[in-house]
Amino acid sequence: MDLGTMEKMLEKSLQPKRFQHSVAVRDTAVILARRYGADEHKAATAGLIHDCARKLPKTEYVAVCAKLGIPVDEVERHQPILLHAKLGVHFAREDFGVTDPEILDAIRYHTTGRAHMTLLAKVIYLADLLEPHRDFATVEEMRRQAETDLDGTLLAAYGNTMAYLIGQHLLIHPDCLAGYNELVMQRLDKKRE
Repeated sequence: MDLGTMEKMLEKSLQPKRFQHSVAVRDTAVILARRYGADEHKAATAGLIHDCARKLPKTEYVAVCAKLGIPVDEVERHQPILLHAKLGVHFAREDFGVTDPEILDAIRYHTTGRAHMTLLAKVIYLADLLEPHRDFATVEEMRRQAETDLDGTLLAAYGNTMAYLIGQHLLIHPDCLAGYNELVMQRLDKKRE
């Protein structure tokens, strides 16, 4: 399915603000992909449809996952909003015909991140956080950092996310912590060399 058709389908299924966010993530993902050498078409596809499961009410995420046989961990059970990423993989396949494992992986981990992320997954994770409609205290600094340091920006993004979650007394998904720890260990290893 071509991107234009995907965009029209997405516009019909999402609330206007969520659709605008999705288009902004697509555009930001393409910029980051071009800057860091990721596949621009894959970045555009994953960026555009990363939130395709948000067509469902959040209150239905756990039940829909159960119906589809999608595993739900304890953190996701207590914070079901995280499940839109797993459900997004399902709808990317079913509604948009996406079969590329790299695109599906980027959609799957766009909310939590994880250790051993692909370049495309990093691009989508950051595009979701840094798209022009996002407005939080450190976003401009992170946007500037993203111009030259993808992994440094990813590390800052994890830190920002975890600080927010702790401040709100919310759970931190183990994948987020694993991604953060991996990047910190890589930096420590480089200092030792």
